[in-house]
Amino acid sequence: MAFVVPLPHGVVAGVHIPDAPEPVPEPILARLLEPERRHAQSLHGYRQVQFAGGRIAVGLALAELGARRAPIASDEHGAPLFPPGLRGSISHKNDLAVALAARGELMLGVDLEDTDRERPGVAARVLTAAELDANLALPPERRWVDAVLRFSVKEAVYKAIHPALRRYIGFGEVEVWPGSDGADRVVPISPDVATYAFEARHAWLGSRILATVRARRA
Repeated sequence: MAFVVPLPHGVVAGVHIPDAPEPVPEPILARLLEPERRHAQSLHGYRQVQFAGGRIAVGLALAELGARRAPIASDEHGAPLFPPGLRGSISHKNDLAVALAARGELMLGVDLEDTDRERPGVAARVLTAAELDANLALPPERRWVDAVLRFSVKEAVYKAIHPALRRYIGFGEVEVWPGSDGADRVVPISPDVATYAFEARHAWLGSRILATVRARRA
């Protein structure tokens, strides 16, 4: 286990996973509930590793909430399906899988991103014109982290509302304005995304950004 921590949007649990495509050992698969284990056995490579790690992280988060552990299936787009009265989201990056879970009916999204390797061109692809102007106004050494932070929050927004909208949500459909206190402002741009109100936050896990979003009908 890497960590289990309460955050404003719910409990986040993280587990270490191998950064390799080898089959998940049977003792690890045995930690899953039977429907999850059967599904994991149908997967291969990194997909199996990430699925197993994500479901184990979900179990840790639900245990911290005092909630009964139930099988977490996936919808046709791969989003986790939580039982009534619970909401959650899963993300993974290389050697870490994380799950966010909370009681209630507010929609949740979580995303995990690395900042240790810059990738030219990302900012131009994921930021709106206003965001890009703000990014370019920063000192050069701060621009990459700013772009990744905005990207990560947008990914968490997508995970939160995609099960309701049931369509691709582009990076230009929201703007993200990072807060120095970890609270980020999300401004919807497209009309149907604007039917939701968002609370967004970010935290640091070493050089990684953990973004969480809670959404509700506006």
